[in-house]
Amino acid sequence: MGHTRADKLIEHYGKFLPMSMNEAGALARKTFADAPASREEAEILLGACSLFEKFDTGWRHLVSQEVRRHLLDNDSASGALLDGAEDWLIASLATMQVQPALTLELVQGIMLGADNSTHKLGRIGLRSALACMKNVTRDEAQGQANTALG
Repeated sequence: MGHTRADKLIEHYGKFLPMSMNEAGALARKTFADAPASREEAEILLGACSLFEKFDTGWRHLVSQEVRRHLLDNDSASGALLDGAEDWLIASLATMQVQPALTLELVQGIMLGADNSTHKLGRIGLRSALACMKNVTRDEAQGQANTALG
């Protein structure tokens, strides 16, 4: 490990977790200070989500922030999505089985920041929101069952 900036970021994050959203964001900004993540690095970050707890808000924030930076045209005043970025993101989210909470945060940030996002991405966000609500209900039920047994 340690060949790309994303690999180095994963390694550093793993050494110091858990991190707050601010700490994780600062680490990401330092790592990617010279340029946004490349396509390869964005894929590595999304793929590494399985390494960290699903409730790790620092990691979720870091990935969302850096993947958004990769997808948005920073030279555009409106923050438009780069050509092919939305299709790549949709395919990546589907094949990598990214956690619903991260998908929702990522899609929400893009939809709010890019004037050229489409209804296809919006549907992904809505499905993620529904999955998050179902997860909360399931987690509550599990917690109540555990409390009743204890």
